[in-house]
Amino acid sequence: MEAPRTRERILAVSLTLFNTRGLGRVTTAEIAAAAGIREGNLQYHFPRKSGLVEAVFTGFEGEAMTVAGRMPADFAAPEALLAYQRGWFDLIWRYRCIYRDGIAMVEIAPALRPRVHALRARTQSLARGVFEAAVTAGRLRIAPEALGRLVDNAWIVSSHWMSHRLQGGTELTEADLDWGFAQVRDLFVPYLVALQPD
Repeated sequence: MEAPRTRERILAVSLTLFNTRGLGRVTTAEIAAAAGIREGNLQYHFPRKSGLVEAVFTGFEGEAMTVAGRMPADFAAPEALLAYQRGWFDLIWRYRCIYRDGIAMVEIAPALRPRVHALRARTQSLARGVFEAAVTAGRLRIAPEALGRLVDNAWIVSSHWMSHRLQGGTELTEADLDWGFAQVRDLFVPYLVALQPD
């Protein structure tokens, strides 16, 4: 019973350290110390750092599929689409090391490269389905070809806003998260249809 709890603790500590300091800068010795275990115990669960990074990505992968495919319960609710988009940004923030350090991630764990591409394709398809449903429900007014470009642009911005904000060399804060969310939100605002009260 101890092993699963230790593994979960290692993953939680790793994600915190990776988010704070970067995937490439954190050592397994530092992770073991932060988890309160010996490095040999960490290596029992994760013989190489690549396996640890892959496990963190697996956690993100599962959550990303859930969040991207979560259809708003009621498109008539004024905040339904914004809540959907905010859910994605909250996920990005919880796993910001994956977005901020994507190049380092696939250098540490090259086996992730095809999984990253596959996840991007699956989650983009799920997101497009949500926004197509919003068009059908009358919440978005946009032509199908323009919707494709809008979803692509939203994806580009949501995937790269961290790099843009870090150009000045500062650390990311939750204010930066709000800034990134606002950039994507405002892409959709011109296409939102205000629903008339009954």
